[in-house]
Amino acid sequence: MLNGMNYLLVISQVWIKHYFLIFIIYSFIGWVIESGYRSVLEKGRFVNSGFLYGPFIPIYGFSATTFLLIELLIGHLIFPLQILIFTIAATVIEYLTSFIFEKYFSMRLWDYSNYPLNINGRVCLLYCGFWGILSAIQIIYIQTFVDRLILILPLELQASLPLIFLVYVSFDVFYSTRLYLHFAGILSNIKGLSAVKISTEIRARLQNVHPLSEMKSFLRPLRVFPNLSEEFSESVIKFPGLFKIPYFKELGNTIHSKLDILNFDKNDVDKTEFKSICKEIIEHPEYQKLKKIKHHDKDIYSHNLKVAWISYLIAEKFQLHSKEMVRGALLHDFFLYNWREKGSKDEFLPHGFTHPFIAKKNAEKAFGRLTPIERDIIMKHMWPLTVIPPRYTESFLVSFIDKLVAGKEVANDILYRKKKSGIDE
Repeated sequence: MLNGMNYLLVISQVWIKHYFLIFIIYSFIGWVIESGYRSVLEKGRFVNSGFLYGPFIPIYGFSATTFLLIELLIGHLIFPLQILIFTIAATVIEYLTSFIFEKYFSMRLWDYSNYPLNINGRVCLLYCGFWGILSAIQIIYIQTFVDRLILILPLELQASLPLIFLVYVSFDVFYSTRLYLHFAGILSNIKGLSAVKISTEIRARLQNVHPLSEMKSFLRPLRVFPNLSEEFSESVIKFPGLFKIPYFKELGNTIHSKLDILNFDKNDVDKTEFKSICKEIIEHPEYQKLKKIKHHDKDIYSHNLKVAWISYLIAEKFQLHSKEMVRGALLHDFFLYNWREKGSKDEFLPHGFTHPFIAKKNAEKAFGRLTPIERDIIMKHMWPLTVIPPRYTESFLVSFIDKLVAGKEVANDILYRKKKSGIDE
């Protein structure tokens, strides 16, 4: 009986250690994904993403570990149903994380209020879809690699790594929490300023409580979480003369000199090579027709160009096939009809399933033979609607970028319609 108990104890320790290592690895993978993406958007300036100072974003670790634990119970179900359950679980984790931060820090690190089908601004349908995609990628591609990585780790390291991580992350959580509580304090003070009494309140509320020497630490929350940056800016700009006050003038100069978020229309990145890649395609008479076809908030031409530009930045950053990635991105939605009105004339399936084939056909007709990467980008950009996943890194990235850009455009279109309906009323 005692031997049996000892056996169960050993098995449980091994099991807990294994999943703890999985949690650590996926927290790191999530940090790499977010930091890499944000760094590209910041014109190549490195962004240490996430709440913690160190290279870990625990929400990814919690989600990935949850997926694997749930899979033990639902592994017999068909794969699409498993992905749906994983998506729901990840969405619940994201919602609870947002709720906890708002409760204890009185601020939101992210806000999806402007996105369609959101729940209290904490989760939305678009990002639920991203969680679904990530769960599929984890189960199909990443988990085998993670299991092998754990197996090749020395047993001594497997035993000590969780303890080292716990000690480290305890310090990181302490200092990160202190930073965000401090930031929440100054944000609360700024929101509470009175326009009438601002000259007398500024010294009592800010200069003595939040010396400028400490303000540089707030660049991290502002850079890592765009929603905090927007909330901070909205709180400040309500006072037109605020930056005439020396304290805010110096603070404003510090923030503006350090934070310069990438904007597609206004940035100082050299576009010479990008324009040369695009020239043949965007000047073609058939491609010019896309400017007159509505797509989300503007037209297909504008949408394709945005996806191509972000694809170019990422390709240059990570030394991918820039030319093929840009051309594939430009041609991914090369269909010449308004799908809202009639869809495809030649196919009976919904537009989301058929237009990659139509775009490929139009691209080959206008520009001749496509490279394998260009063809894969066009044909797989609607994955996971496509049964076969993207074959190349460039294809997967364009598919992901397309969904991000489209999500933002849909949100803009909904906001525009709401404002227009309000004016008409």
